[in-house]
Amino acid sequence: MSQSNVKLVRRALHRLAVACHDEVLALDAAARKFGGDRGAHLRRQSLRRGAFLVELDAAVRARAGVPAYGASYLAQMSEALRAVLELVTTPQQHAAYVSCARMTARTARAYSRALGLELPAEVRSGLAEQLAEVEFDARELRWLRWGGSLSDAPSYCAPSVAM
Repeated sequence: MSQSNVKLVRRALHRLAVACHDEVLALDAAARKFGGDRGAHLRRQSLRRGAFLVELDAAVRARAGVPAYGASYLAQMSEALRAVLELVTTPQQHAAYVSCARMTARTARAYSRALGLELPAEVRSGLAEQLAEVEFDARELRWLRWGGSLSDAPSYCAPSVAM
């Protein structure tokens, strides 16, 4: 792999990590708002994304990069603004799901862009598996955003790996 390609991969993985951190921030904030089953469900999604971050950090370090630590300033400011608005207005579940769905879609786009690069096989396979879960989470969040219930939400089936 050429030096310029290593830099592109490192940059793409860094952006992907920032997108995951942003998504974790939104999921955690929504989980605190909901509580109960819905909050626990969002917290599990957040924990899975945290596990992805550990793998991304290892991939960035393997390419002599510095992993991203924490959400972007824009995501932090957006979350702070939402928190201030909720002091004045009644918090709505719809708004929390919109925020989570938006961040999850952003993470899915970052995964797709990263998979468009020349990646080592072990990184590519890991990212492809993670992308499948992120895309499922995005569909599920859209379902919940439009009033669907957790009990009727689509269930995840892990993609089969072709040999």
